[in-house]
Amino acid sequence: MPTLSFEATRDVARSLLGEMGAPTDHASIVADHLACCHLAGHDSHGLIRLPQYHRLVCEGQIVTTTEPRLEKETASTALIDGCWTWGQVVAKKATSVAMEKARSSGLAVVSARDCNHIGRLGAYALEAAEQGFVAKVWCNVHGIVRMAPWGGLDPRFGTNPLAIAIPRRGKPIVVDITTTAVAEGKVRLARNRGVDIPEGWILDKEGNATTNPADLYDGGTLLPFGGPLGHKGYGLALVVDLLGGALTGSGCGAMPGVRVGNGITVEVLDPGAMGDREEFLDRVESFVEYVQSSRPKPGVESILLPGEPEFRTEESRRRDGIVIDDGTWEQLGQVAADLGIKLPSA
Repeated sequence: MPTLSFEATRDVARSLLGEMGAPTDHASIVADHLACCHLAGHDSHGLIRLPQYHRLVCEGQIVTTTEPRLEKETASTALIDGCWTWGQVVAKKATSVAMEKARSSGLAVVSARDCNHIGRLGAYALEAAEQGFVAKVWCNVHGIVRMAPWGGLDPRFGTNPLAIAIPRRGKPIVVDITTTAVAEGKVRLARNRGVDIPEGWILDKEGNATTNPADLYDGGTLLPFGGPLGHKGYGLALVVDLLGGALTGSGCGAMPGVRVGNGITVEVLDPGAMGDREEFLDRVESFVEYVQSSRPKPGVESILLPGEPEFRTEESRRRDGIVIDDGTWEQLGQVAADLGIKLPSA
């Protein structure tokens, strides 16, 4: 399995995206996002996505050179038409517009429709939190459904993730979860690696528990998060579909006429609009200390905050490199051959 530096990972992505027709600035945004997903330990949202993007480009689903456009706005809200360009480009624009409006209005909500795959949601919430904002991001996955409603057999929802980030004086707190038991990409990654998945992730097409990742792509379903209390994940999935799909006009589930993509809503709050910013940060640190003062269970070294495992993984991967599994590297080689270029030697 090849091991790449962050820069080499980004360069592989940028090169392939450029050959797919992405303008230089778009290729850089998407490549940076994919490489940063690897740094955070979320390989399911990294280079493994490039064969998918190549297929979407070939099918005309990704409009490679168009720009997202502002369709409607007020002082504190906006709706962006993604024009079916690269999803990360649209999501980054939505986040930037939301932060710009929140600086003047205190609170901003920006939605975007007609987006291709936007990647890891937490990256956008983190970007806002690093600039001092509280951020919430809701994203529905429409046109392809993987999860059945609680008590049902037939899938009606995508993975429908959400992310919330809270600024700190140190690294922000970042909650980034799917409303399914696991992100679909992690099942895809296991399939590429030829390994089983844990019980409780998916059911096969007959509704039976299975550890074979291939069963998901043969009519199976992802389980909602919550295990025996999966009605909680189901409820959140429903709400996210409405906030990302109905509110934006992107569409929900795989209803007639709804194509594959993402709809997103980004909410950004300036803590200074609610009171003294420094006092807020003091209260955050005080509560973090209180939470982490809980005695750890046997075998647990320390109490980690949401987002902290990703920050630790980033440190180690910047030092030791990013390992790309052989299945993904082989698929990337096939994409490169289709585009008439060669991957660097692994």
